[in-house]
Amino acid sequence: MSDLTSRPVLDSYVHVSTTQTYRGGVDLIAVERAVNDMPPAGMTADEKLMAARILADHGVALNVIARHLRLPHRLARPAKAKHQPEPASCGTDRGYRRHQRRNQAPCTACRSAHAAADRRYRLTGTSKELAA
Repeated sequence: MSDLTSRPVLDSYVHVSTTQTYRGGVDLIAVERAVNDMPPAGMTADEKLMAARILADHGVALNVIARHLRLPHRLARPAKAKHQPEPASCGTDRGYRRHQRRNQAPCTACRSAHAAADRRYRLTGTSKELAA
């Protein structure tokens, strides 16, 4: 008799994929079985992580997911969103470097901002402006 507290409780059967059985090194059938039933033996780390994300998206508690998939608690957590910095605006040193990365001719505002940052760097050792 299995321990019912170690199995996630889902309201309905979750279909992982209806058209594919394998994607990017992950056996989707194994993931679907792990999400809906007992995880098959020999699941790869990527398969367990995909199953953990699916279960977390369906509201299953992280400690239940970790116990069910036999994962460390830190791996059962959903991935944090990466911080996306604001795009560099023209008239800044970052804007000048963006033009360079894109193989574009820098605009006048970016060229003058880069020249000012270069002057500051030569005088003070940093290209940052002093806080007022």
